[in-house]
Amino acid sequence: MNWFDQTLITFINHPAGRSWVFDNLIKAVSELHLTMDVLLMAYWWTWFRDDGQTGNSRLRQTLLVSVIGVIIAVGLSLPILTPYVRPIHENALPRLPSGVSPETTNIHPAFPSHHALVAFVLVAGLFMASRARGVVAAIYSLAIIGMPQVYVGRHYPTDILGGALIGIAVAGVLNVSAIRTAIAARPVAFAARRPAIFYPVAFMVTLHIGTLFSDAFPFVHLLEGVLRALHPQTAGIS
Repeated sequence: MNWFDQTLITFINHPAGRSWVFDNLIKAVSELHLTMDVLLMAYWWTWFRDDGQTGNSRLRQTLLVSVIGVIIAVGLSLPILTPYVRPIHENALPRLPSGVSPETTNIHPAFPSHHALVAFVLVAGLFMASRARGVVAAIYSLAIIGMPQVYVGRHYPTDILGGALIGIAVAGVLNVSAIRTAIAARPVAFAARRPAIFYPVAFMVTLHIGTLFSDAFPFVHLLEGVLRALHPQTAGIS
């Protein structure tokens, strides 16, 4: 474990094991989809904060392309998932929080953190729409989404940092003016013309983002099994 991870884990994990209530509160926060939903609520509020008239098109393009960026970022992260195990499986936590056990923590690769990756694509989009909201969202994401993952030993700080940087980079590229317009101009115009079609689809997309695509991954694993059956040398993506 490098000095950066060791220093931050020691600091963040310091209160662990001292209070059953506090430990289980942090554990619950680390497992809640609601923490990601708060960012999506900020997106919907920003989308509807005016009546869709003058000046709203660019803002909506920014929000829409950033949501699309979440899907792209998750897809891009799958091939770079590393075999690094989670801190709790390497006995890297100075103190084990109450209610947390290596046996009940999944063993999938930890880098990059998909919690941080998804959160910071959204944070970057909010920042481009409103700097104040973006800064608040970044602080929220570090404190409520990132730190609990470190506290319970699910991720190293560098897993969080790596996910955040990938997310910001993807959102930044997609929000280059020419790229943003090419991707989002027509969908935003379609939203104005056909809201009865656009908003149910948008709801479904943000629902899956809020749950970190937990309902979609069984199909990904099914596809992986099919590919391995057809091509045994195919690398895993879980």
